[in-house]
Amino acid sequence: MTESEFTKTSGTDAVPRIFSEADFKFAKAEEVLYQRIAPDGTLKGKEPTLAPRDLMRFYEQLVFGRVFDEKATNMSTLREIGTYAPGKGQEGGQVGFVNALSKGDWYVPMYRDAAGMLAFGMPASKLLQYWGGDERGMQIPDDLNMLPLAVPVATQLPHAVGIAMARRLQGEKSVTFVCTGDGGTSKGDFHEAMNFAGVYDLPVVFGIENNQWALSVKRNRQTAAKTIAQKAVAYGFEGILVDGNDVLASFEATKYAVEKARRGGGPTLIEYSTYRLGPHTTAELVSNKLKAPEEVAEWEKRSPITRFEAYLRSRGLLDDRGKEAVAQAAQKKMEEAIATYRSIAVPDPSVMFDYMYSSLTPRLIEERASAFGGGSVPISSLPEPTATGGRPGVNIRNAVNMALREGMQRDKNVVIFGEDVGKNGGVFQVTRGLQDEFGPERVFDTPLAELGIAGLFVGLSMGGMVPVAEFQFEGFTVPAFDQIFGHVARMRNRTRGRYAPRGVLRFPYGAGVRAPEHHSDSPEAYYAHTPGLKVIIPSNPYDAKGLLSSALQDPDPVIFMEPKRLYDSPKTDVPEEAYSIPIGKAKVVREGGEITLVSYGAMMVPTLQAADALKSERSVSAEVLDLRTVSPLDFAAVLASVQKTGRLVIVHEAPLTLGLGAEIAATVADKALDYLKAPVRRVTGFDTVVPLARLEDHYIPNKDRVMKAASDLLSY
Repeated sequence: MTESEFTKTSGTDAVPRIFSEADFKFAKAEEVLYQRIAPDGTLKGKEPTLAPRDLMRFYEQLVFGRVFDEKATNMSTLREIGTYAPGKGQEGGQVGFVNALSKGDWYVPMYRDAAGMLAFGMPASKLLQYWGGDERGMQIPDDLNMLPLAVPVATQLPHAVGIAMARRLQGEKSVTFVCTGDGGTSKGDFHEAMNFAGVYDLPVVFGIENNQWALSVKRNRQTAAKTIAQKAVAYGFEGILVDGNDVLASFEATKYAVEKARRGGGPTLIEYSTYRLGPHTTAELVSNKLKAPEEVAEWEKRSPITRFEAYLRSRGLLDDRGKEAVAQAAQKKMEEAIATYRSIAVPDPSVMFDYMYSSLTPRLIEERASAFGGGSVPISSLPEPTATGGRPGVNIRNAVNMALREGMQRDKNVVIFGEDVGKNGGVFQVTRGLQDEFGPERVFDTPLAELGIAGLFVGLSMGGMVPVAEFQFEGFTVPAFDQIFGHVARMRNRTRGRYAPRGVLRFPYGAGVRAPEHHSDSPEAYYAHTPGLKVIIPSNPYDAKGLLSSALQDPDPVIFMEPKRLYDSPKTDVPEEAYSIPIGKAKVVREGGEITLVSYGAMMVPTLQAADALKSERSVSAEVLDLRTVSPLDFAAVLASVQKTGRLVIVHEAPLTLGLGAEIAATVADKALDYLKAPVRRVTGFDTVVPLARLEDHYIPNKDRVMKAASDLLSY
């Protein structure tokens, strides 16, 4: 078929419908721009239904937002606060959209939203405190449904989707509003959040503050589309382009979207066309100099404050005296905020440890005491479960399924989601039958978007749910790592405990099943190296159920890694009754006195095989320790065993360099060197990618490699 035949549109022949920008019936964005107050203050259309006191409140918030911005910029220049992201010129959209929200609604701001956050009720002194380098500034007041501002661009968008879903699951009629800039629409977070919101038809409104510049890159280099608003159509919902320097138009457009969402009408994307009059941040000023002076001058004429002033004067609501009174009140309020900020004492440095977890881990207690003094807080040692017997012949996949079912029965806020976890039961059938039992609202499939899954996890947790996210393979967690590292692990700390994510991120890991590329890695070190996460890796069905039960009830976010090589074997008896295994506690699975073998997960198989061979072939009594939790790691158990045996072999499947074995070896050298009779030996994967099937077995540590390492130490 020729090109002309392919594209012809007349006649009855079967021809494709080719979608293009031409389907949007406008030539320029200005043709579809919603505007109520022209730059000269002239009202378009009918008078708003807002009361005069509401209009004056808008004006006062606009003025105070500008005063705060200018003062904060100046304080940053003088190094009284740190780097600050000015929002001068963008106050109209922010004051407009915040006032469209009702009590109970949620606001998820971006880092340039000072005016919006202040209008929503955030104390100015706390904003200064945050930009002044004090995490306490983002301890959101209890009466505000607002997340802390997000510095990583657009990463907050999936959080809003999760909050909206959580509140709907809990029967609320609240709406979540979230915003980012035009640069943020180039991020995967934007597209995945929009797609999730459309798929689940959620009560969320996306605000795009199109200030025409992303640092030094103009808007037309972010997208070739005529508008950003039209992107909503691709995700199945409405988009609106509004004059973001018109506070009234911004309010009315947002009010429409919010009330529509509250009625069950789904999401909306609103593009607020505005302009950033200041620099990207006070840390760099070069980008601002790239703007053409005539461009800046033109946008200054469209100032949201002067235009609204003109409108209020035309209504008889504002005169010179009233304007001066508002200005003086804003200045006084700012001076009081600055005085409060300056009076805040520098926090005790030891508090940096206090919000990483719900309670201090043994390692954190030790580090804090060493650096800042103070006694060590004793860690209570939870007992091992005594439950025995139960269902015979259970493998790890079934044990995990049992724990998930038990957790969902115990807590109605537990929800399971991920790729193919519903009717299909997951690619490894771990969630099989759960959707039939608990329904598609509590066990649901997601689009194929791992970043979105992790971002949804954050929002669901912030909204009061206990999310359980499944990733199909460990390699698929890499796109999600930005969310896991930047938000799942840090939210408790960066909000000083105001928001504390909990829940479980599950995924199979490891080699040995002849999987394709990117399906066979052991990334536990990435997660164990990330403060704020707990990392669990079971090696048998009994532990898998008990550890996951603990994870589902733990107040901290947990990474739960399931050794896919052991999904089907071994099989053991697993009690039907509820039981929990303490997180952070290793288990001696074989008593011995001559050498210690430490491992976890799938590598417990060759480790135990080596212990058996040492006993039968050399009459050597090897003590075998299963770590079970790799963060926090039970160093006390390792040290106790090494002090008894004097020799240590550490076995893990991940690469040698900077693996968990290195940290264990360093700790033993630091605290038990005098007990060692031989150097510490590590048996690990190589510092290569995991090879494909034909060479896979040569990569994975086996019994013979463990035996050789142990024999070398015994002969040292």
